[in-house]
Amino acid sequence: MNLIKILIIEDDRIQNDVLANFLRKEGYIVISAYSLAEAEQLFDSSVQLIVLDVMLPDGNGLDFLKNLRCISSVPVIVLTALDDDYTKLQTFGLKADEYVDKPVSPLVMTKRINAFLERVYGSRNVFRISGYTFDFNKYTVRDSGGHEIKMTHKEMSIIKFLYDNHGNAVTRESVITNVWGCDYDSDERAIDTHIKNIRKKLNSDFIITVKGIGYRINL
Repeated sequence: MNLIKILIIEDDRIQNDVLANFLRKEGYIVISAYSLAEAEQLFDSSVQLIVLDVMLPDGNGLDFLKNLRCISSVPVIVLTALDDDYTKLQTFGLKADEYVDKPVSPLVMTKRINAFLERVYGSRNVFRISGYTFDFNKYTVRDSGGHEIKMTHKEMSIIKFLYDNHGNAVTRESVITNVWGCDYDSDERAIDTHIKNIRKKLNSDFIITVKGIGYRINL
């Protein structure tokens, strides 16, 4: 599986861990460093994006960036509370790819990273959801051990639609319209059979029934 690997270098453990969890839900492989020393140990050629704080307990993140540029052109997004022109000029002079001012919500940061990576690496349709890896280009799903689970095209389409709604509840009618199309003329309850099959193949709480509305995916 070609999952993108991200290294977050941020000494605030809460901010680091929250952003890492948001990104993992988007299907990225994420590793966290809380100091420059840890970052130097964790970085290797498999890392495809670095999110870098400037003020770190054991040094300046821009010094790390300067040294990094001697050996790698990996994309770097600098994330910092310093918003003066001198720091910004230094950052771009060291060939950072983006500069993001703190504070920024993990949701907004995740969306920015998604957009950035799509520009750099192209459209991505591989996601990790509840321990399973879904490839919506190949329409395949694998468990945590890498074993493929046989799914029908309709089952994968249902999962993709629910995932695209970010865990929000959706009606049966909206699932039918988006997966089968407007010309679907069977009982809308027929979708329950597909949901039941998905639960058997994955796990019973992968898709949650929302009484009186429809379904949501358990992210």
